[in-house]
Amino acid sequence: MADSKKAEWCIVQQGSDMNWWVLETNWLPLASGEENLGILDPNQVEHVFDLLEPMREYGLQADIVERAFFRFAIDKFLGHNNVRLIIFDGGFDATEERLFAMPAIFNETSGGYDEFLEHIGAIRIKMLNATERFAQKLTLDELEDVIARRSDNSVGTAHIFQEILAILEYHPLQLSDSNSDDDGEVSDAWEMDLPQKSKIQI
Repeated sequence: MADSKKAEWCIVQQGSDMNWWVLETNWLPLASGEENLGILDPNQVEHVFDLLEPMREYGLQADIVERAFFRFAIDKFLGHNNVRLIIFDGGFDATEERLFAMPAIFNETSGGYDEFLEHIGAIRIKMLNATERFAQKLTLDELEDVIARRSDNSVGTAHIFQEILAILEYHPLQLSDSNSDDDGEVSDAWEMDLPQKSKIQI
């Protein structure tokens, strides 16, 4: 779906769910399958990295995290909650600029983003087994089963933010719907620091 050598810009729009979705890119027209591609806004990027931080101790690989996303900076505001973004070549730690993060999906079965999901799933299980006492060790299969059931029960296309949080916040003792209301409250409360004339709730 995307090639880091071809990616130059994209146009994104904030949906009614308070998440941001890709409308158009320079490498593929909308009709080519980008309709349901979500993108992390800067606040979501920050939240994901906060959750990833304690996982470093258990083998989180920074290079896998970097390869998982194309990074974009704000170019200009187009009105109607549309924003044009341009590719940012540096890493997440290379700038203080607040970046959007698009999943690096090269086709239906491969890409840096898919490797990232598998990696953080394995690290999440390793961390839980190391920090908590369970009657039996957790397995990656159990986490994947829970995520698959959530996906089957969901309505519409899940945004990548929810997809990532389902892994990073996974706990076998949690109720399956314990985070559903909280996610909306957090999204509604977040607001990116943008120029006043172009203030957008995200």
